[in-house]
Amino acid sequence: MNEKHLTTPIKSESLVQTVINRITDAIISGELKPGDKLPTEVELMATLQVSRNTVREAIRTLIAYGVVEIRRPEGTFVCNNSSPNMLSPLLYQTILAGGGSHEYILELRQIVDVGITQLIRERGLSEADREELEHLNDEYEYELRSENYSVQRVLDKDIEFHKAVAAATHNPFIAMLHDFVADVTTESRYRTIAKVFEENDREYLIKTHRLTLDALEKKPGVDVNEVIEFSYFYWKDSYNW
Repeated sequence: MNEKHLTTPIKSESLVQTVINRITDAIISGELKPGDKLPTEVELMATLQVSRNTVREAIRTLIAYGVVEIRRPEGTFVCNNSSPNMLSPLLYQTILAGGGSHEYILELRQIVDVGITQLIRERGLSEADREELEHLNDEYEYELRSENYSVQRVLDKDIEFHKAVAAATHNPFIAMLHDFVADVTTESRYRTIAKVFEENDREYLIKTHRLTLDALEKKPGVDVNEVIEFSYFYWKDSYNW
């Protein structure tokens, strides 16, 4: 194992954050791989020349982020799978931003949605993904047209559809970022769907999904930015209701 990231002593100004950075950089560089065991607490203290408390605080932070995990009695290991906890700090920062943060979320969602759509268009939508998305869209339309409709069921189908779109990128980091945005906008999406039903405009919701699929399938005359903007027509004002 190339140990350049974990054997160079840390300068005095770095401390906890630099220990965190050293470990994450070792993972990014491939020095540490998913499932690998980290050096022991004593080894990290010696090689990085920091205190026991500094190492412990860094490890606690990385555990909270979902990057490493403790397996007693074996030791501390790099997580094998990505975890939603990796985005928890971003989630908390969004919540704590307070008034006006919905504008940031609007911009973030737009960047994510446009980026996902463009990436799929560039790579091409696989037949399996296309069939899955068409199937989910059929289920979504069924819920929308039901006489005994439920806003919650429509929301669930809407989120399931959009998560499948993100998954069609076959990039787990993009899917995770999308799911984070979906999580923090769930309540506003619920309000949006309820508002659309109040306005008796279910066809709008049906059209937004159809246009999204047309964009992904590269149908002639479909502009990605216009599709995204149209899909936000009700939602972008949901925080002002």
